[in-house]
Order: sequence, then C-alpha cells, then structure tokens
Amino acid sequence: MAKIIDFGRRNLAWVLLVFICIIFSFTSRNFFTVTNILNILNQNAYIIISTYGIALIMMSGGLDMAVGYQMSICGVICALLVTQWGMPILLAFLITIAISVLFGALGTLLEQLLQLPRIFISIGLSTVYQGIAYVITNSKTISGLPDSFKVLGQGTILHPSLTWATIIMIVFGVVMSFVMSRTYFGRYVFALGGNEAAARLAGINVKKMKYVIGCVAGFFCGLGALILTSRVGAAAASTAAGTEITIMTGVLVGGVSVRGGDGKIANCIAGVLIMGLLANGMQLAGLNTYYQYIAKGSIMLLVMWFDAFQIKRRAIAANKRKEARAE
Repeated sequence: MAKIIDFGRRNLAWVLLVFICIIFSFTSRNFFTVTNILNILNQNAYIIISTYGIALIMMSGGLDMAVGYQMSICGVICALLVTQWGMPILLAFLITIAISVLFGALGTLLEQLLQLPRIFISIGLSTVYQGIAYVITNSKTISGLPDSFKVLGQGTILHPSLTWATIIMIVFGVVMSFVMSRTYFGRYVFALGGNEAAARLAGINVKKMKYVIGCVAGFFCGLGALILTSRVGAAAASTAAGTEITIMTGVLVGGVSVRGGDGKIANCIAGVLIMGLLANGMQLAGLNTYYQYIAKGSIMLLVMWFDAFQIKRRAIAANKRKEARAE
C-alpha cells in the first residue's frame, strides 16, 4: 500500500489525467475515441513542445511569461519571410528558430545585466514582442501560406488524425526526458534550481548554464511557433497570446515547484494534457470558452497554493530534524 501511495505522489499528474479521462468518457460518447485523443494531442503539440523549454527554466528556478508573444512574433516573422520575401520554407523555418534562440539568450542577457528575476524580464519582453508583432503586421492576419508550409502542423502519417506535429512532440519528449534524468546537464539544471550559490561553489558555470537553458527554451518556443502557424495556416500578432498561462499551469500541475530544483518532463507533459483535456471535455459538454478560463485560473491558483504549502511543510520538517539533532 505504501508503494502505491508513493507512486501516486510521484506521478500525481498522470493519475489526475486518467481520472479526468474517465469522467469525460461518461459525459460524452465521442471523448474516449482514438480520433479524439489524437486530435487532443495534435491541438496541444505546439504547447507541449514549448513546455519542454519553459520546464527547464522553471526547474532551474526561473519563471518566463514571454513565451506566448514570443511564439506569436516568431510565427509572424516566418509567415512574412515566406509570403512577402519569397523565401524557401526550410530556410524560413531555420531563420525563425534561430531568431527564437536569440530571444531566449536575450532574456538571459537582460537578467544578468539588470540583476532582476527572469519573471520581471520576461513580462517586459512580452510587451515588447507584442508591440513589435502588431507593428510589423499592421494588426492584420498574414495568410496565403502555401500548402507545403502546412505539412508540419497538418500533415498526417499512418492515421488520418496522427500528425507530424504529434510525432515531433513525442520524439522530443523522449529525448528531453532522457537528458533531464540521465545526463549531467539535467543534474546541473536541478542544482541551479535547488541552490544557485551551492551550484556555483560546486564548480558549475552558472552564467553559462543559464544561457544554455535560455537558448534551449528559445529553440522549443520557435519550434512550437512553427507548428502552431503551420496548423492554423496563418499568423497574427496575438495567435499564441495566453499560451504562457497554460504552460505554466501545466508545469506546476506536473509537480515542478515555483522555486525549481525538481520535476520530470513526463509529468509536465501530463500536466499540459490535463489542461488540454479540460478544454476539450468542456467543449464536448457544451460549455463555452469563458468557463475554460475560470477552470484554468482556478487550477493555477490551487496548484500554486499547494506548492507553497508543500514548501512550508518541508521547511518545518527540516527545522524539526535540526532541533532533534541539536538535542
């Protein structure tokens, strides 16, 4: 019994995911079908891919709220390169990802120069990205993308609802799970989140690690933007606005603390899927988007409260152990 409880605690996001699936399977006959499950994965593929990068930032002790408008501006840039500059699609993809990587490095650079927490830097950058995106699009949607552009987000393989975006999401999920659990890079990320000063004393190049984490996050953000733009078939300055809330909530539901230092990529995937399942299930149940906002916000508040409660409980337990040793 103790092993089952321990397993449930370590994989709470997956337990909740299964529980939600069971509930919605009773509310809608169309929910628990292969087509609908694959559609949910496809709809959330760009979010989950972006989550891989944001999860690294949160595991290392930071918070990034710029990912939504960073994805929007990357999608806009890629669409403009193809439609107005006539650039080959592959080259436009590579340039867009490179720009997103630079955005990730920029966030780290400003964090180092201004000596401010990343969350404050990201809020400022988010507003800057938003303004630039609206300026270069003149507040208009960029359409007219060729069919070959849409293959990344809409192209299917083996099954009519299994897209390349879902395959890419799964492949990178496996890679990132391995990296975070089996390599020194993953250990360094957790060390930064656990205690940055101790990590520096242990010989970890903290500044370099933060740049690498920022660049990796930028890569996944850019890839997510390409998949979103490809799936929608158009780009606008507000296409991915609000994505950061879904990602952050999903990562927290997945068990990553706001202080960093722990977490699993697989659990973060489950956390984001929970948000996607809630949206899908509520739509099938006939509830409109406004109720989804209420649900997501409420879950985020609940998870942050629970995380703070856990941190406080661990601190009290640590103090009791110190007192017991002192006696």
